[in-house]
Amino acid sequence: MSMKIKFKLFVLVMIVVVLIPIYANAQFSLSGELRPRAEYRHGFKSPATEKMGAAAFISQRTRLNLNYKKDNLKVGISLQDVRVWGDVPQLNLSDNSFSLHEAWGEYYFTPNFSFKAGRMELVYDDSRMLGNVDWAQQGRSHDIGLLKFEDEKWKLHIGFAFNQNKELFDNKIYTVPGNYKSMQLVWLNRKWEDLKISFLFLNNGKQNTELNNVITSYKIRFSQTIGLTGTYKVRNLSLNGSVYKQVGKEQPVINIDAMMLALNAQLVLKEHFSITPVFEYLSGTSQIDAANPNFNTTHSFNPFYGTNHKFNGNMDYYFVGNHINSVGLQDIFLKTGYNKNKISAGIDFHLFSAAADIMDPVNPTKVMARNLGQELDFYAGFKFTPEVTLNLGYSQYFASESTIALKGGNKNETSNWAWASISFKPEFLNSAK
Repeated sequence: MSMKIKFKLFVLVMIVVVLIPIYANAQFSLSGELRPRAEYRHGFKSPATEKMGAAAFISQRTRLNLNYKKDNLKVGISLQDVRVWGDVPQLNLSDNSFSLHEAWGEYYFTPNFSFKAGRMELVYDDSRMLGNVDWAQQGRSHDIGLLKFEDEKWKLHIGFAFNQNKELFDNKIYTVPGNYKSMQLVWLNRKWEDLKISFLFLNNGKQNTELNNVITSYKIRFSQTIGLTGTYKVRNLSLNGSVYKQVGKEQPVINIDAMMLALNAQLVLKEHFSITPVFEYLSGTSQIDAANPNFNTTHSFNPFYGTNHKFNGNMDYYFVGNHINSVGLQDIFLKTGYNKNKISAGIDFHLFSAAADIMDPVNPTKVMARNLGQELDFYAGFKFTPEVTLNLGYSQYFASESTIALKGGNKNETSNWAWASISFKPEFLNSAK
């Protein structure tokens, strides 16, 4: 986006900010977010190697959020700048860090029935399949249309998305990495006093790409994910569970037959302290089977567009831009948390195992132990004011021989990660107040 376009957009935003509260009998809010985060990385996402030097940097998210509501209309706009400190010269003419994170409108045909369209975050249930990935400075948003019905007990969302690189006169293959060409979703939620149950159907369509450097087809291959998620609360105990099944096509010649199961129980002790044992299983594909020339079915579950940093360890060894179409994962872990007044803290300990066979790189006819090591995560936060919060954390991964065979690195090297961020969330204007 050129500097001229950025300036015009900024001027337009300022006009909206000034004129809407004056001339419209509407609710209007303008808020912001500034989140610098310092990180130290040595073996983040994969085990450290012998010659690896530690990395350190400071990244920053800056957002300006506008929300408008009048009668049957809602509009949301979120402008975003994401950068690493020092990634552009001080006398900078232009850069590509500025983007539009959200820009959507929603019209209510009735108080319970509406249509929402544009660029928006999708956050459903525990964010395992669809989440906004708020940990990542850039976050995740979708270009999609949603039909919505919501009342006190029922919620139904039906979504439709179709993506293209640009305006075209001829059909061309869609090349934006990591994205779908076509996607449809159905989310149904029922709420009782102590129980919530959700059903999710996700039809994810990706275009056939290349075979031997030749584009063979423009056809869209679809995979289907069907799942149930439930939460039951009784006194100081919360039980949560989810199960998903995946079928369809991964490639034109590869079928999908995968599943996921997750269970946890959060027990709150003395109001401010909680302990949560968790079990997760995401099926995987045996490396022995995948090496067979006749291999045609993958059993690797893909959480697609979920907030994967929230699960399976803060060091992002699994499913955060990696480990897709691999040996799957079994994660048994314990979460502890403390939250009182302005202070929050937590410690998580993970026991990782592969869900399918890992091939021995020295002797490909043999399989290795499925133990993938352990991870320890510590994190804490302090809220100075409702608008200013300090967060920090430290994580260390204890790799096994199987971890090294799967991801590379050196088992004897220390793989750790530390971070600290401060979040400023000012509310500049709120007409309702």
